[in-house]
Amino acid sequence: MLIDYLQESSEELRRKKEEYRSLFREYKKFYSRDIRDELKAKKEEISKMRAEISERMYENLQELGLIKRYFPDLYSMLLEDEGIRELVKKKDWLISRKEEKRELAEKKLKELKGFRTQLKEARKFIEKWPRPTIDAKSVVATWPVLKGVFDGEADKQDALSAMEKKEKELVRGGWSVFLNQSLIGDRLNFFVSKIKNLRIEESTKRIDAENAKGRGSIPEYEAIKEYEKAKKERERMERMCKHLLLANPMYMEKMKKELRTGKKNKTELERMIEKTVVKKVNETAWLKEMKKRLEVD
Repeated sequence: MLIDYLQESSEELRRKKEEYRSLFREYKKFYSRDIRDELKAKKEEISKMRAEISERMYENLQELGLIKRYFPDLYSMLLEDEGIRELVKKKDWLISRKEEKRELAEKKLKELKGFRTQLKEARKFIEKWPRPTIDAKSVVATWPVLKGVFDGEADKQDALSAMEKKEKELVRGGWSVFLNQSLIGDRLNFFVSKIKNLRIEESTKRIDAENAKGRGSIPEYEAIKEYEKAKKERERMERMCKHLLLANPMYMEKMKKELRTGKKNKTELERMIEKTVVKKVNETAWLKEMKKRLEVD
Protein backbone atom coordinates (compact mmCIF):
# COMPACT_ATOMS: atom_id res chain seq x y z
CA MET A 1 0.00 0.00 0.00
CA LEU A 2 1.10 3.56 -0.66
CA ILE A 3 1.06 4.54 3.03
CA ASP A 4 3.58 1.79 3.86
CA TYR A 5 5.91 2.98 1.10
CA LEU A 6 5.61 6.63 2.19
CA GLN A 7 6.31 5.86 5.85
CA GLU A 8 9.34 3.71 5.01
CA SER A 9 10.65 6.23 2.48
CA SER A 10 10.19 9.12 4.90
CA GLU A 11 12.26 7.35 7.55
CA GLU A 12 15.00 6.54 5.03
CA LEU A 13 15.01 10.08 3.64
CA ARG A 14 15.27 11.59 7.13
CA ARG A 15 18.22 9.30 7.85
CA LYS A 16 20.00 10.38 4.67
CA LYS A 17 19.36 14.05 5.44
CA GLU A 18 20.78 13.66 8.94
CA GLU A 19 23.86 11.94 7.50
CA TYR A 20 24.26 14.87 5.11
CA ARG A 21 23.96 17.41 7.95
CA SER A 22 26.49 15.46 10.00
CA LEU A 23 28.93 15.36 7.07
CA PHE A 24 28.44 19.08 6.48
CA ARG A 25 29.28 19.87 10.11
CA GLU A 26 32.40 17.75 9.78
CA TYR A 27 33.33 19.47 6.53
CA LYS A 28 33.03 22.91 8.18
CA LYS A 29 35.63 21.79 10.70
CA PHE A 30 38.20 20.21 8.39
CA TYR A 31 37.36 21.33 4.81
CA SER A 32 38.45 17.91 3.60
CA ARG A 33 38.19 17.10 -0.11
CA ASP A 34 37.13 13.54 0.72
CA ILE A 35 34.29 14.81 2.91
CA ARG A 36 33.28 17.25 0.18
CA ASP A 37 33.05 14.34 -2.27
CA GLU A 38 30.97 12.39 0.27
CA LEU A 39 28.66 15.40 0.61
CA LYS A 40 28.17 15.54 -3.14
CA ALA A 41 27.44 11.80 -3.31
CA LYS A 42 24.99 12.00 -0.40
CA LYS A 43 23.22 14.98 -1.97
CA GLU A 44 22.80 13.02 -5.20
CA GLU A 45 21.41 10.06 -3.20
CA ILE A 46 18.83 12.34 -1.58
CA SER A 47 17.86 13.91 -4.91
CA LYS A 48 17.48 10.50 -6.52
CA MET A 49 15.34 9.22 -3.68
CA ARG A 50 13.13 12.33 -3.72
CA ALA A 51 12.59 11.81 -7.45
CA GLU A 52 11.67 8.15 -6.87
CA ILE A 53 9.16 9.08 -4.15
CA SER A 54 7.66 11.75 -6.39
CA GLU A 55 7.25 9.26 -9.24
CA ARG A 56 5.57 6.74 -6.92
CA MET A 57 3.12 9.44 -5.81
CA TYR A 58 2.26 10.30 -9.41
CA GLU A 59 1.62 6.61 -10.10
CA ASN A 60 -0.63 6.38 -7.04
CA LEU A 61 -2.48 9.70 -7.07
CA GLN A 62 -5.83 7.94 -6.66
CA GLU A 63 -4.67 6.26 -3.45
CA LEU A 64 -3.18 9.50 -2.15
CA GLY A 65 -6.54 11.17 -2.77
CA LEU A 66 -8.32 8.39 -0.91
CA ILE A 67 -6.04 8.86 2.09
CA LYS A 68 -6.94 12.55 2.11
CA ARG A 69 -10.68 11.82 1.80
CA TYR A 70 -11.06 9.02 4.35
CA PHE A 71 -8.15 9.66 6.74
CA PRO A 72 -7.62 13.45 6.91
CA ASP A 73 -5.63 13.22 10.15
CA LEU A 74 -3.22 10.75 8.56
CA TYR A 75 -2.94 12.97 5.49
CA SER A 76 -2.19 15.97 7.72
CA MET A 77 0.62 13.95 9.29
CA LEU A 78 2.06 13.36 5.82
CA LEU A 79 1.87 17.10 5.13
CA GLU A 80 3.84 17.74 8.31
CA ASP A 81 6.30 14.87 7.95
CA GLU A 82 9.88 16.17 7.88
CA GLY A 83 10.98 13.68 5.26
CA ILE A 84 8.27 13.94 2.61
CA ARG A 85 6.06 16.96 3.41
CA GLU A 86 7.38 19.03 0.49
CA LEU A 87 6.70 16.19 -1.93
CA VAL A 88 3.18 15.65 -0.59
CA LYS A 89 2.39 19.38 -0.77
CA LYS A 90 3.44 19.44 -4.42
CA LYS A 91 0.84 16.75 -5.18
CA ASP A 92 -1.95 18.11 -2.97
CA TRP A 93 -3.34 20.46 -5.62
CA LEU A 94 -3.46 17.61 -8.13
CA ILE A 95 -5.70 15.40 -6.00
CA SER A 96 -7.89 18.40 -5.08
CA ARG A 97 -8.37 19.53 -8.69
CA LYS A 98 -11.88 19.49 -10.20
CA GLU A 99 -12.79 19.02 -13.87
CA GLU A 100 -14.23 22.06 -15.64
CA LYS A 101 -16.01 22.62 -18.94
CA ARG A 102 -13.90 23.94 -21.82
CA GLU A 103 -15.57 27.37 -21.86
CA LEU A 104 -14.84 27.98 -18.17
CA ALA A 105 -11.33 26.50 -18.46
CA GLU A 106 -10.46 28.78 -21.38
CA LYS A 107 -11.86 31.79 -19.51
CA LYS A 108 -9.69 30.96 -16.47
CA LEU A 109 -6.65 30.45 -18.67
CA LYS A 110 -7.10 33.86 -20.28
CA GLU A 111 -7.47 35.43 -16.84
CA LEU A 112 -4.31 33.73 -15.55
CA LYS A 113 -2.32 34.92 -18.56
CA GLY A 114 -3.48 38.46 -17.85
CA PHE A 115 -2.43 38.15 -14.20
CA ARG A 116 1.02 36.88 -15.19
CA THR A 117 1.45 39.81 -17.58
CA GLN A 118 0.55 42.21 -14.76
CA LEU A 119 2.97 40.48 -12.43
CA LYS A 120 5.80 40.70 -14.96
CA GLU A 121 5.22 44.43 -15.47
CA ALA A 122 5.00 45.06 -11.73
CA ARG A 123 8.21 43.14 -11.06
CA LYS A 124 10.14 45.24 -13.57
CA PHE A 125 8.79 48.40 -11.98
CA ILE A 126 9.63 47.36 -8.42
CA GLU A 127 13.10 46.09 -9.35
CA LYS A 128 13.92 49.59 -10.66
CA TRP A 129 12.29 51.34 -7.68
CA PRO A 130 15.05 53.44 -6.02
CA ARG A 131 13.70 53.32 -2.46
CA PRO A 132 14.01 50.38 -0.02
CA THR A 133 10.23 50.20 0.58
CA ILE A 134 7.15 49.89 -1.63
CA ASP A 135 3.67 51.26 -0.93
CA ALA A 136 1.29 48.39 -1.61
CA LYS A 137 -1.76 50.61 -2.13
CA SER A 138 -0.19 52.57 -4.99
CA VAL A 139 1.07 49.53 -6.93
CA VAL A 140 -2.18 47.59 -6.44
CA ALA A 141 -4.04 50.48 -8.07
CA THR A 142 -1.97 49.87 -11.23
CA TRP A 143 -1.62 46.09 -10.99
CA PRO A 144 -4.65 44.52 -9.21
CA VAL A 145 -2.95 41.10 -9.24
CA LEU A 146 -0.81 42.35 -6.33
CA LYS A 147 -3.82 42.75 -4.03
CA GLY A 148 -3.07 40.77 -0.88
CA VAL A 149 0.43 39.82 -2.04
CA PHE A 150 1.97 42.35 0.35
CA ASP A 151 0.51 45.14 2.49
CA GLY A 152 1.36 48.64 3.70
CA GLU A 153 4.92 49.88 3.34
CA ALA A 154 6.67 46.65 2.38
CA ASP A 155 10.39 46.06 2.14
CA LYS A 156 11.34 45.97 -1.55
CA GLN A 157 13.04 42.56 -1.36
CA ASP A 158 10.20 41.10 0.71
CA ALA A 159 7.77 42.37 -1.91
CA LEU A 160 9.75 40.73 -4.71
CA SER A 161 9.86 37.45 -2.77
CA ALA A 162 6.09 37.60 -2.24
CA MET A 163 5.63 38.22 -5.97
CA GLU A 164 7.77 35.19 -6.78
CA LYS A 165 5.49 33.09 -4.59
CA LYS A 166 2.47 34.56 -6.38
CA GLU A 167 4.03 33.69 -9.74
CA LYS A 168 4.37 30.04 -8.70
CA GLU A 169 0.73 30.07 -7.61
CA LEU A 170 -0.36 31.40 -11.01
CA VAL A 171 1.76 28.84 -12.87
CA ARG A 172 0.22 26.04 -10.83
CA GLY A 173 -3.21 27.49 -11.59
CA GLY A 174 -2.37 27.36 -15.28
CA TRP A 175 -1.37 23.71 -15.08
CA SER A 176 -4.59 22.96 -13.23
CA VAL A 177 -6.53 24.42 -16.17
CA PHE A 178 -4.44 22.56 -18.76
CA LEU A 179 -5.24 19.28 -17.00
CA ASN A 180 -8.91 19.52 -17.94
CA GLN A 181 -9.91 16.84 -20.42
CA SER A 182 -10.95 19.53 -22.91
CA LEU A 183 -7.45 21.06 -23.00
CA ILE A 184 -4.96 18.39 -21.97
CA GLY A 185 -4.71 16.85 -25.43
CA ASP A 186 -3.54 20.13 -26.98
CA ARG A 187 -0.90 20.57 -24.29
CA LEU A 188 0.33 16.99 -24.63
CA ASN A 189 0.62 17.28 -28.41
CA PHE A 190 2.64 20.47 -27.92
CA PHE A 191 5.06 18.64 -25.61
CA VAL A 192 5.28 15.62 -27.89
CA SER A 193 6.28 17.95 -30.72
CA LYS A 194 9.00 19.39 -28.50
CA ILE A 195 10.20 15.89 -27.60
CA LYS A 196 10.61 15.04 -31.28
CA ASN A 197 12.81 18.12 -31.78
CA LEU A 198 14.75 17.34 -28.61
CA ARG A 199 15.46 13.81 -29.84
CA ILE A 200 16.95 15.23 -33.04
CA GLU A 201 19.06 17.65 -31.00
CA GLU A 202 20.15 14.87 -28.64
CA SER A 203 21.18 12.66 -31.58
CA THR A 204 23.20 15.52 -33.10
CA LYS A 205 24.92 16.22 -29.76
CA ARG A 206 25.71 12.52 -29.32
CA ILE A 207 27.42 12.41 -32.73
CA ASP A 208 29.32 15.59 -31.84
CA ALA A 209 30.49 13.97 -28.60
CA GLU A 210 31.68 10.88 -30.44
CA ASN A 211 33.54 12.98 -33.03
CA ALA A 212 35.19 15.03 -30.25
CA LYS A 213 37.03 11.98 -28.88
CA GLY A 214 40.77 12.34 -29.22
CA ARG A 215 40.61 16.09 -29.91
CA GLY A 216 41.73 17.05 -26.42
CA SER A 217 40.17 16.93 -22.98
CA ILE A 218 38.45 20.34 -23.11
CA PRO A 219 36.64 19.94 -26.48
CA GLU A 220 35.69 16.38 -25.52
CA TYR A 221 34.39 17.48 -22.11
CA GLU A 222 32.34 20.32 -23.61
CA ALA A 223 30.83 18.05 -26.28
CA ILE A 224 29.87 15.40 -23.71
CA LYS A 225 28.42 18.11 -21.48
CA GLU A 226 26.24 19.41 -24.32
CA TYR A 227 25.06 15.89 -25.15
CA GLU A 228 24.15 15.15 -21.52
CA LYS A 229 22.32 18.48 -21.31
CA ALA A 230 20.23 17.64 -24.41
CA LYS A 231 19.51 14.14 -23.10
CA LYS A 232 18.45 15.49 -19.71
CA GLU A 233 16.06 17.99 -21.30
CA ARG A 234 14.48 15.29 -23.47
CA GLU A 235 14.01 13.06 -20.42
CA ARG A 236 12.53 15.96 -18.45
CA MET A 237 9.99 16.67 -21.17
CA GLU A 238 9.02 12.99 -21.36
CA ARG A 239 8.49 12.94 -17.58
CA MET A 240 6.25 16.01 -17.86
CA CYS A 241 4.08 14.24 -20.43
CA LYS A 242 3.87 11.15 -18.24
CA HIS A 243 2.94 13.24 -15.20
CA LEU A 244 0.22 15.05 -17.13
CA LEU A 245 -1.26 11.72 -18.16
CA LEU A 246 -1.11 10.30 -14.64
CA ALA A 247 -2.67 13.47 -13.25
CA ASN A 248 -5.80 12.97 -15.34
CA PRO A 249 -6.66 9.25 -15.19
CA MET A 250 -10.12 9.89 -16.69
CA TYR A 251 -8.53 11.22 -19.87
CA MET A 252 -6.12 8.29 -19.89
CA GLU A 253 -8.92 5.75 -19.54
CA LYS A 254 -10.92 7.41 -22.31
CA MET A 255 -7.93 7.38 -24.67
CA LYS A 256 -6.96 3.80 -23.82
CA LYS A 257 -10.53 2.71 -24.52
CA GLU A 258 -10.36 4.33 -27.96
CA LEU A 259 -7.02 2.64 -28.66
CA ARG A 260 -8.47 -0.80 -27.89
CA THR A 261 -10.34 -0.59 -31.19
CA GLY A 262 -7.13 -1.85 -32.83
CA LYS A 263 -5.90 1.29 -34.54
CA LYS A 264 -2.66 0.45 -36.37
CA ASN A 265 -1.04 3.77 -37.24
CA LYS A 266 -0.75 5.30 -33.80
CA THR A 267 0.56 8.77 -33.11
CA GLU A 268 3.50 9.44 -30.78
CA LEU A 269 1.08 10.56 -28.08
CA GLU A 270 -1.08 7.46 -28.48
CA ARG A 271 1.97 5.22 -28.11
CA MET A 272 2.91 7.13 -24.98
CA ILE A 273 -0.59 6.65 -23.59
CA GLU A 274 -0.41 2.91 -24.25
CA LYS A 275 2.85 2.62 -22.30
CA THR A 276 1.67 4.68 -19.32
CA VAL A 277 -0.01 2.57 -16.64
CA VAL A 278 -2.53 4.05 -14.24
CA LYS A 279 -2.78 2.08 -11.01
CA LYS A 280 -6.43 1.57 -10.09
CA VAL A 281 -7.57 1.00 -6.53
CA ASN A 282 -10.55 -1.08 -5.44
CA GLU A 283 -11.88 1.55 -3.07
CA THR A 284 -13.97 -0.83 -0.93
CA ALA A 285 -11.16 -3.37 -0.43
CA TRP A 286 -8.60 -0.59 0.10
CA LEU A 287 -10.72 1.12 2.75
CA LYS A 288 -11.25 -2.15 4.59
CA GLU A 289 -7.50 -2.88 4.61
CA MET A 290 -6.62 0.67 5.72
CA LYS A 291 -9.07 0.55 8.62
CA LYS A 292 -7.64 -2.79 9.66
CA ARG A 293 -4.06 -1.46 9.60
CA LEU A 294 -4.96 1.73 11.42
CA GLU A 295 -7.33 -0.10 13.79
CA VAL A 296 -10.21 2.20 12.89
CA ASP A 297 -13.85 1.10 13.25
